[in-house]
Amino acid sequence: MLIGKTLKEIRNAKGLSLAALAEKSNTTKSYLSKIENEKRDASISTIRAVCKALGIPLNIFILLSEDIEEDEYFELNSMLKELARKYVISN
Repeated sequence: MLIGKTLKEIRNAKGLSLAALAEKSNTTKSYLSKIENEKRDASISTIRAVCKALGIPLNIFILLSEDIEEDEYFELNSMLKELARKYVISN
């Protein structure tokens, strides 16, 4: 899963600084930075708090974080991820 990359992508799309997201999600800027840079794993409770702060459903975040493989569902997963990105940016 690409949790750090996804977190940074969504945070930037929402125009939030690390400090602002940390405050809204009751975490620290340092902790979020480590997650974004793949130096620390995030707990599900942290991901849930961050999703709430970002105003997106947890399942959308998980979908966007998935590193999809080229298999029989690749095209479908790619379309779903694109729809999820559009949803995140528009909300």
